[in-house]
Amino acid sequence: MEKIYLVRHCKADGQKPKAQLTEEGRQQAQDLIPFFEGHPIDLIMSSTYDRAVQTAAPLAASLDLPIHEEKRLTERVFSTLKVDDWLTWMQRGFVDMDLEFEGGESGRAAQARIVEVMNELIERPEEAAVVVSHGNLISMFLQTINDQFSFEGWQNMTNPDVFLITRDEATKEFQYERIFTK
Repeated sequence: MEKIYLVRHCKADGQKPKAQLTEEGRQQAQDLIPFFEGHPIDLIMSSTYDRAVQTAAPLAASLDLPIHEEKRLTERVFSTLKVDDWLTWMQRGFVDMDLEFEGGESGRAAQARIVEVMNELIERPEEAAVVVSHGNLISMFLQTINDQFSFEGWQNMTNPDVFLITRDEATKEFQYERIFTK
């Protein structure tokens, strides 16, 4: 595969797996259709969370492609504890990649699962894929490419956001470029 378009889902009404796109989010998902016109898309993959599948659905329908749901693309869970200041927890998780809270997943573990998916995708014979996931998980992947991608980089992401992921054939290293932002 030559190109992977890594998409952060459109605006949703929450963070739970069953959270739905808002009215604005549904329109944003429709707006991705003209953005991808002229890009040959052979595969659409999505997190299993509703807001990600709903982001992918209009594009998949317009291209007459199925959505391949992938559990490894679900959002990183920080903890099963209810915390008031979760942003502080998230910021700490960008600094200490091995930090793991009760019932949660470390940044390193989240990176490992998305890197696994991206490595599998890049070896596929198709030309290009759209992959819809979540802000923190995408940030964890981008940090593997550029260790300067930080908490502030995550904060500057929008819903939706699109990153073009390619791999240098000589070095086998991933590269990214932000190509769409709300």
